[in-house]
Amino acid sequence: MLFGDSITQQAFGMDGNVGWASLLASDYSRRADVLNRGFSGYNTKMGVDLLPSVFPINASSLGGSGVLFATVFFGANDAALPGERQHVDIQDYGKNLETIISNIR
Repeated sequence: MLFGDSITQQAFGMDGNVGWASLLASDYSRRADVLNRGFSGYNTKMGVDLLPSVFPINASSLGGSGVLFATVFFGANDAALPGERQHVDIQDYGKNLETIISNIR
């Protein structure tokens, strides 16, 4: 499971270029599905709000044993200048990442 902002959303590549998610999917071919849950423009606060829909509590009921591994790639939008809609202060950024990681685990 790949979870993050636009860097994740575009991870399978753009404009005919191969992206890092494509490389993961190739390496894990026939062993695991690489699911992309990238959301352009999202910050960690928005990511926390998405957790129930991206990582449902009963994930094992989706087939197989749930999530084998996950990436969390937020931060570019959080680092927007104070006063911008996407800005998240550094303390809240850390707390949001802790929430995301603990919910994935």
